[in-house]
Amino acid sequence: MGGTRFAGTSPAGRAAQGRRYRRRRRDAQGASRQRQKHRHEDVQLRGDMTMKIRTRITTLAACLVTAAATFTGVAQASPEVTLKLAHVQPETHAFHKGSVKFAETLKEVSGGKMEVQIFPNGVMGNERDLLEALQIGSLDLVTVTSALTSKFSTNYQVFSLPFLFDSYEDAFRVMDDPEIRGSLGEKLIGKGIRPVAYWIGGARSYYGRSEVENLPDFQGKKVRTMEDPYYLATWKSLGAIPTPLPFGEVYSALQTGLVDGAEGAINTYVSKKFYESAPHVAMVNYVYSIQPLHIAESRWKKLSEQQREWVKQAADASSTFERQIILDEDRKMNDTLASHGVQVTRPDIGPLREAVAPVYEKFRKEFGDEAYSLVEQIRKD
Repeated sequence: MGGTRFAGTSPAGRAAQGRRYRRRRRDAQGASRQRQKHRHEDVQLRGDMTMKIRTRITTLAACLVTAAATFTGVAQASPEVTLKLAHVQPETHAFHKGSVKFAETLKEVSGGKMEVQIFPNGVMGNERDLLEALQIGSLDLVTVTSALTSKFSTNYQVFSLPFLFDSYEDAFRVMDDPEIRGSLGEKLIGKGIRPVAYWIGGARSYYGRSEVENLPDFQGKKVRTMEDPYYLATWKSLGAIPTPLPFGEVYSALQTGLVDGAEGAINTYVSKKFYESAPHVAMVNYVYSIQPLHIAESRWKKLSEQQREWVKQAADASSTFERQIILDEDRKMNDTLASHGVQVTRPDIGPLREAVAPVYEKFRKEFGDEAYSLVEQIRKD
C-alpha cells in the first residue's frame, strides 16, 4: 500500500508526503473526537432543556390547579343575591348615603349572602324611568319622591298637599304609622312596587333669581315645579306661573332665565349648586318631601322569608340614618347658605296657608271624603 501511495517520487518527496498524510490523519481524528464531544454536549444540553421545560410545565400546572381552587373558593363565597338600586342624586346627597347604609347593613345582616349595587346620578334614567324599570324588573330598588310615586298610586298624592306637616317630627310620625303605611302600600303593591322604607327629602321651599319677601312677590313668577297636579295647583294659588320641567333641566332653566325660580328641597338646592344661578331662598317649607324606598314586587316574591327579613332590617337602618342626615343638614343650613352667598328670607306663612285652601278642596272633590279622611288622620294630632 505504501509503494502505491507514493509511487513516482524521490525518497525525500515520499517522506514529506508521508508526514503530510500523517498530519492530515491526526487532524481528521482530532476533528472527529471534537465532533463526538460536541454531540455529547448537545445531547446533554437537550436533556437539560427538556428537564427544565418539564419542570416549568409541572410548575405551571400546579399554579393552574391552585388558581382553579382559589377561583372555586371565591365563587362559593360570592353573594346569593345581588340587588340593583338606583336614584337620581349625586354621591354627596343624603339619598346616596342612605343607599350606601342600606347596602352595608344588608351585607352585614345577611353575612355576605346579599349585596347591593348602587347606580346614582340618574345614570339609569329619571325618576319615572326608575319606577317603570322597577315594574318590569330591570331594577330591584329605587328611591323616588312621593309626588312621582303618586303617578302609580294616587294614595301618595296626599303628601303633595301644601302645609300638610308643621315639622319634620310631624312628618316622621305619619311615615312610621303602621296603619297609614299599610293603606298607602296596598294599592302600590298591586302595581308591582313595594315600599320598604320612608326617607325624607327635606322641606321644600322656593329659590330664585330675585328676592321674595311676602306673598305678592310670587305674582307672575315662572316657577319650576315637578309635574304634580297639586304642586301646580299650589303655585297657581300663590299667584305664580307653575312651569313643570324634568329635574335634570333645572340648572340650565335657572341659568338662562327660562324660569324665575323653582321649588324644591334646599339640601338638594345646595348639592346641585343651584345657588350659582338662583342666589335667593324664601324659606316657606310648604311640603316635607316624603321619599319612599321601593323594591320590585317581582324581586320580593323571589326572596325567601329570611332574605325578606334582612331587607326589612336594612331598610329600617337606612331610614333612621338618612333622616338624621337631613336633620343635621337642616340645622347647619343657615351657615351653609351664607357660605355660598345666598340671601335668605322667611315670608309670613299665614297668608300662604290661606291662599292654598282651594288646593284642599280640589283634593276632596277629586278623591272623595274617604280619601280626604287620610288628610284628617294625618292632621288629627
